[in-house]
Amino acid sequence: MKKQYSVDIAKRVLIGMAAIVVAVCLIACRTTSGSEHDQIVRTAIDLSDAYLAQGRADEALEVYDRALEEADDYRLYFNKALILTEVSRNDEAVELCATAFEKYPYILQFKKMQAYNSLISGNIDAAETAILELLMLNPYDSVTRIQFIEELLRVGRTEKAYEQALLLWNQGFRDKQTVGYLYSLKPEVWGNVYTQMNK
Repeated sequence: MKKQYSVDIAKRVLIGMAAIVVAVCLIACRTTSGSEHDQIVRTAIDLSDAYLAQGRADEALEVYDRALEEADDYRLYFNKALILTEVSRNDEAVELCATAFEKYPYILQFKKMQAYNSLISGNIDAAETAILELLMLNPYDSVTRIQFIEELLRVGRTEKAYEQALLLWNQGFRDKQTVGYLYSLKPEVWGNVYTQMNK
């Protein structure tokens, strides 16, 4: 018991010291180019991970807020969005992902996280919009399209699910899974194809 207590104190002291180092680094680094920028990002990620290991998500989020003031970096946005998602602050995660995607439109994972958090927060229309935007940017992302079809089926949007399954078919994904979606939604149209593929 005594040894565990001293280990906990040692961890807290180390995290406290790391926080001081990050604060000094963030104050001292007024320019964020090159290695200074990367050092801010790496230090923020390490310190945030240490806070998370202790269950201190609010402090971890504060680290990212301070770091983002000094270094605008996609890794900081992404990790902050992950924490917001983990602690069920989904609306904040949606906003952060939208902001990050505007700054870094080539990182499609922000759009996926925006859709996921919209879905979790119950905003099906916003999730659908984000996924459709993502699929317009990467139309052959069959994994995302299949997940989208599954979600549309789950919420009862069968016509939209059919449209997406048909797009999948027309893109050349002519497998049992795609035919299964099409057949389940319009058996009168896809019955023969379904039977042929399941022989």
